[in-house]
Amino acid sequence: MRKRFEDQLGDELRFHLDALAAENIAKGMSPDEARAAALRTLGNIEKLKDDCRDTRRFNFIDNLLRDLRYAGRAMRRSPGFTALAVLIMALGIGANTAVFSVVNAALLKPLAYRDPDRIVDLSERQVSSPTDLGEQVSIANFLDWHDQSSSFEGMAFYGSREIPVMSGATAEYHRGTHVSAEFFRVFSVEPIVGRTFTDEDLKPGSEGAAMISFTYWQSHFGGDLNAPGKTIRVYGRPVRIAGVMPAGFGFPDKTDVWAPRG
Repeated sequence: MRKRFEDQLGDELRFHLDALAAENIAKGMSPDEARAAALRTLGNIEKLKDDCRDTRRFNFIDNLLRDLRYAGRAMRRSPGFTALAVLIMALGIGANTAVFSVVNAALLKPLAYRDPDRIVDLSERQVSSPTDLGEQVSIANFLDWHDQSSSFEGMAFYGSREIPVMSGATAEYHRGTHVSAEFFRVFSVEPIVGRTFTDEDLKPGSEGAAMISFTYWQSHFGGDLNAPGKTIRVYGRPVRIAGVMPAGFGFPDKTDVWAPRG
């Protein structure tokens, strides 16, 4: 568009220059004298080009304002069409915002743990049902993978679902995740307050321990640094808080409570 305008502007100025030169030749001037006189008449060519460019910009703004006024009048005459158009635009903007939010969270925004490109998720499916994408892994299979693996620095098991958690007088449903011993080491995360699970916590029949998310710590304990050692109840069973995970870490699915599973 810009190149075409510049070409048209150059052609137009050359046309006027040639026309003036032709008039001067008709008056008895030599071709060189006629062209020089035509240049003096037109003045500074580059300044003329700048003036034309400025006029074009003003015309563009004037055309834009005229188009906007026309669109406003058309919208007032057809309120139904206007409402439909606004609704379609709103849906389109909303859909684009939702898609960008997903792409940003999944692809663009850095994950809240170190070296995420080195972490893989393993699952299994039935050979007889190739379309079954089930992600359940039995504990027995996990233990076999863990004991026989030589390709991974660490391997952890987790199972997640909504569970009732009580830190006061009322039980609330939160995302709870049972994890095996190496879970937090796989993600290279450490609690900001307290500690992670000990071998004693992982033994069957232990009194129980839990890690809580930064969000849960803030909303239910007000950021109290003495929260580790206090008790919450999961499925009515008292569980001692071992530590608080850093802000931004909530794997998987924005977990609020992690409990050990041997």
